[in-house]
Amino acid sequence: MTTKNDDSAKYALSQQSKPLDDPLEAIKSMRLEQLAVCKLKAEKEMQTMKAESTPDKNKQ
Repeated sequence: MTTKNDDSAKYALSQQSKPLDDPLEAIKSMRLEQLAVCKLKAEKEMQTMKAESTPDKNKQ
């Protein structure tokens, strides 16, 4: 599943092969990974909520 304009995930993937010597860069990388996971989770929850709120045409 991909999200629109998810630059943080692309950035995280590009940074995986680089060693992190700077503690602030390590924290930044960790937070970007968490943000990408959070975005995916939020998108999935929104899709679930949207599907639940859509009335089923067969239940008339």
